[in-house]
Amino acid sequence: MKIFNVVKTDKKDWKILGGKLATRIVKDADKGISQDKNGEPFKAYSENYSLKKGMGKVGKKGLSKDRQVSPPNLRLTGKMLDSIKAQNATKVSVEILFADGEKVMGHAKKRGNKPKRNIYGLNDGNQKFLEDYLSKKIENNILRFIAKDIEIDLNI
Repeated sequence: MKIFNVVKTDKKDWKILGGKLATRIVKDADKGISQDKNGEPFKAYSENYSLKKGMGKVGKKGLSKDRQVSPPNLRLTGKMLDSIKAQNATKVSVEILFADGEKVMGHAKKRGNKPKRNIYGLNDGNQKFLEDYLSKKIENNILRFIAKDIEIDLNI
């Protein structure tokens, strides 16, 4: 391994990292944790909505697949959270796709008296996970680089 390859990452590394980050975002949302800077908990559902969702009577067709009300998890039908995926990995980046982006961005903003529940971006905990993942990758490359014997021939 050449010295300049120590800090290089592969497309595969970014694809794996993207998948892990997408999973962490969905798991955070299921636990009611926002992707705002400090990962603050979502505000509780209104009492009326909470009762309806608990009975499964919320949604366009009057039925909701998910009945969890505490903590709020933004999972009514599951479509929005299931649409979060990693894509377009390169040697230096990966995209996190929010296929139901209009809903995601709608929840990320305060809408009248409805509270903000942001799942877009990365909170501090997920940002730290990203940094740790990349530093571990570089650390492994350094260990591989220094593990090789170097032979120096000095002719005097």
